[in-house]
Amino acid sequence: MYAGIFLVFTWPLAGNFSTAFPAVPGHDSYQFYWNVWHFREAVTTGHNPFFTDWLFYPVGSGLIMHAYIPIIGLLAVLVGNEMLAINLGLLASYALSGTGAYYLARRWVKNPVLGLLAGFIFAYSPYKLQRLPEHFNLVLTATVPFYVLAFLRAFEFQEGRFLPVVRSWAAVLACGLLGIITLFSDYYVLFGLIYFSLLYASWYWLRIGRLNWRNWRNWRTWAVLAGILLVSHIGIRLLRLAGVPDTGKWWGGDVVAFLLPPATSRWLDFAWAERLYNSSLFNMPGSIENTLFIGYALPLLALGLWLWRRRPRSLRSQDAQGRPLIWVLVVFLLFTVPTLRVYGHERLNLPTSLLHFIPFFNNIRCPTRWIMLVGLLLPIISFSALEAAWQGLKPASRYLLSAGLFAVVALEFWPKPYYQATAASVPAFYRQLAARPGTTLVPIPLGVTDGNRQAGHLPTEQLFYQAFHRKKLPGGYLSRVKPELFLALRQQPVLRALLQVQTHPDSLGTSPTPEQMRAFLQQYKPAAFVIDSSYQHHPVRPYLRQLLQPFGYTEQLVEQRVLFVPSPR
Repeated sequence: MYAGIFLVFTWPLAGNFSTAFPAVPGHDSYQFYWNVWHFREAVTTGHNPFFTDWLFYPVGSGLIMHAYIPIIGLLAVLVGNEMLAINLGLLASYALSGTGAYYLARRWVKNPVLGLLAGFIFAYSPYKLQRLPEHFNLVLTATVPFYVLAFLRAFEFQEGRFLPVVRSWAAVLACGLLGIITLFSDYYVLFGLIYFSLLYASWYWLRIGRLNWRNWRNWRTWAVLAGILLVSHIGIRLLRLAGVPDTGKWWGGDVVAFLLPPATSRWLDFAWAERLYNSSLFNMPGSIENTLFIGYALPLLALGLWLWRRRPRSLRSQDAQGRPLIWVLVVFLLFTVPTLRVYGHERLNLPTSLLHFIPFFNNIRCPTRWIMLVGLLLPIISFSALEAAWQGLKPASRYLLSAGLFAVVALEFWPKPYYQATAASVPAFYRQLAARPGTTLVPIPLGVTDGNRQAGHLPTEQLFYQAFHRKKLPGGYLSRVKPELFLALRQQPVLRALLQVQTHPDSLGTSPTPEQMRAFLQQYKPAAFVIDSSYQHHPVRPYLRQLLQPFGYTEQLVEQRVLFVPSPR
């Protein structure tokens, strides 16, 4: 079923499974294609797949801290086709994500239609459907529900004990294997497993289970909660004033974002939502990282059931292993808004902000991505409570209501058609460059980019084109780039001069000397310099012509791009 939904939502991709892949032009999709191509290229030629000099030539860069998706790279080695590997990997991830969430939900949800809906919500949430054509790594969530199932089978936690009792060593081994697979998929998803495990255990460590509704009627409970929030707000404020780096504040979500359907929604892309989504309400207007939407029906159902105090206890709340899930869900919700922002105004620094001050952990810089785990836990908790609330209804009525809810959620989640990138979309002259002598291709614009910094600009299409022209690039774009590589771009006289003209044409710096130009051509051995169509009338064109003509390069206009290539000898 879940595989069929993938084929429907991505149609007509199914007819082009080996010749196209979902993409967003100009975005990160092409970087992930490069990941799969590079992994296969390195493995099949006997090189280390976790190091590259195809980018940042001649120094190169390690790929350990890069969002590399080697799990799909391995699949590409097996099938011998990057596009087919990407599509098969995405299909398997969505299908297995839904299947695993279904089996996890069925521990506490007896209605099979609600169980299927729980799997659908986790597999096809707007968060994942929006990232399907762009961030392939973030949709590789197939291991998550199976890990939770194995974790619950593996351990038994008790209040007052730090270490759990091992119930099944086979389940412990399954947790380890699923963790390794996740490590080769995406580090956000991996940290999701780690955080789930720690939060689940903290239910027992902090004795959260001893709190009940009566405690919340006691003024002391509210006083303690207010004290915790006050201390965290002031403490985090002082850390920021002291200049301690905090990436989570910039990337954190806004409460309004829970109500804003993404622009990729087929039926809910309202004009008012689009205006808000692209407004200064967010630190990055129009960014995919602003998405916290999980539909309207599910949150309204959860809110209504929470307010309905007379309903019987759900199967989940009666199960000792199911009770901690509500705590884990609440904390993941708080993770998405570490600084509580409401309509663009920061109201409160929540305790979860502390994670973004801890070195290494603050590499998890986009807290809105934790809506992924909300999509797993909220349906399970809500549907189990719904079953407790409708016990007086006839079975036929329950199935009818479940089917109706499924239909509403499916309409809320249904995406717009996805753009497909194909080999045919690669300009023909890039293929022809593969046959030209030379080691590198120097594109204009050029630059070095990672998730935190940018010097110049390298269009991500250049990463896609590289698989066809097979020339190395002096710049690059990776998730994490060492500071030395940014420095190297500015220290190389020719690249520094081109970058200066590209970014500040009115304030030209020192031009490279003929000796520096000759040394550059000998070291980089460029097969061509390519100026993009958007820079065809930019001052960088005559500047580059002036640099290259003394060395026998000729200028050509091909497919709206300017090429400088060595004259044949």
